[in-house]
Amino acid sequence: MTGLGADFRRLWLSSAVSNLGDGVRLTALPLLAAAVTRDPVAVAVVSVAAELPWLLVSLPAGALADRVDRRRLMVAVQLVRMCLAALLTATVLADRSSIAVLCAVVFLLGIGEVVYDAAAPTILPRIVPREQLTRGNARLFGVELGANEFAGPPLGGLLFRLGQAVPFVLDAVSFAASAALLSRLRGTFRPAGAADAPRAGVVRAIGEGFGWLWRHPVIRALSVVVTFMNLARAMTMAVFVLYALETLDLSAVGYGVLSSAVAVGAVAGSWAAERIRPAAAGPCLVAAVLGHGLTTVAMGATSNPWAAGASSAGFGFATMTWSVLTAAVRQTIVPDRLLGRISSVHRFLSWGSLPLGSLLGGVLAAAYGLRVPFAAGGAAVVLAALVAAPTLLGVSALLAGPGGAGGAGEAGGVSGSGS
Repeated sequence: MTGLGADFRRLWLSSAVSNLGDGVRLTALPLLAAAVTRDPVAVAVVSVAAELPWLLVSLPAGALADRVDRRRLMVAVQLVRMCLAALLTATVLADRSSIAVLCAVVFLLGIGEVVYDAAAPTILPRIVPREQLTRGNARLFGVELGANEFAGPPLGGLLFRLGQAVPFVLDAVSFAASAALLSRLRGTFRPAGAADAPRAGVVRAIGEGFGWLWRHPVIRALSVVVTFMNLARAMTMAVFVLYALETLDLSAVGYGVLSSAVAVGAVAGSWAAERIRPAAAGPCLVAAVLGHGLTTVAMGATSNPWAAGASSAGFGFATMTWSVLTAAVRQTIVPDRLLGRISSVHRFLSWGSLPLGSLLGGVLAAAYGLRVPFAAGGAAVVLAALVAAPTLLGVSALLAGPGGAGGAGEAGGVSGSGS
């Protein structure tokens, strides 16, 4: 963290503890659902409930984030999520777990996540210099994936074996710790010009963000491509616990360890992405999307846990490379007053595909077997990479030009957006 400052350390620690709790919960929830039922569609419905808020709440959440102090909004959301995690703990302890109850709780947690993530991408450009954005993103994405998908999953599986409620206790504590760290960030985090600008209606404000994103060819391409990537990811994750327990014949702890393999590749990807020169960004983005699709297909094709783990690690490397580079692109060129809305429109398009992907994955697995969602999802991502390659290659000129990461482009300033 040398050179990035004390506030960055607080932001980094907040992300670390919060994502550790997320990783524990996101491993424990499928195990809890699988303890209730082994029906692939029913298990997938829990994933749909968790992801549906991205489709329903993303756009108004972005408008909200462009009207209020984003740090205070994030602190408030973390405290609400702490209460929801405590409620889930009480539900499990009372032996009242059911698919309906799990869907209700994860839906509310999902709403909190959407609001939090609408504000979160705007924080980094306020606390680090513009030339450090790629480095800062790499560190944040690295700890996010490391905690969420490396440390969290095996810990979640282990804690679940100790007691079904134990993982959710840790999740509640992680939200509280994250809120405390965020509250110590110094400075103002209100949108630039928010106090002087006329207050537009919510629908008009959302439309302005949507129109800006869709008129920018590179930002539009990034959103469309990642929509296919998330669709494929949701198709596989909806049945991943059944794939691990039945196809790979793993235990609950083994499932957690396999889930963490993606973070091994992600940590390596964050290290590599930090060192990618602007001129190489375009080809690296194309390679990352192709890697995402091909490793998804490879995972579904094997019955060997070691091969599945290697594919998962490759997937993590590709995904991390994509995430770091695309975040730097958006933080470079998006105006501060549109940060929340552009982030939320981007997530509405990309993460809004998650409920559809989860449902589609469950249906395909029930009808044709657990391997089919991997093959279909991976093939769709490879096709998207080939179609979008000419536009993605243009990112190199965008970052290397006078308005890029090393310049002072009109839209970006020191307060860009990323997601």
